Amino acid sequence: MLQHVLHQHGTSFSRVQVIADQIPVKRRRRDIEKAGKVTLAHWSKEIGVPYEVLFHSSKSELNLQIADYVNWAVFKKRERNDTRSCDLISGFVRSEFETFGSGGIFYY
Repeated sequence: MLQHVLHQHGTSFSRVQVIADQIPVKRRRRDIEKAGKVTLAHWSKEIGVPYEVLFHSSKSELNLQIADYVNWAVFKKRERNDTRSCDLISGFVRSEFETFGSGGIFYY
């Protein structure tokens, strides 16, 4: 998903800041942080934009709360055919890119 967003916007960024929810298990946090940094480092080399990965509690991070709501609304639309929540935010959503929808690997 991160690659999709970064490639969609190209060099329109002056920097990239990824904010993720705090993960209580440090080992899992390191794995997720490493995956994000590998992707960002590759992209950053290509276009020369600095990046950072931050972990904040979703209770105090409005952007994480918004992301959770948008994902929940899309889930309801696709899994339950309930479009009410997606309709409410449709003016703010640019696309519903399916992260695992393309390619030949079955993830779940």
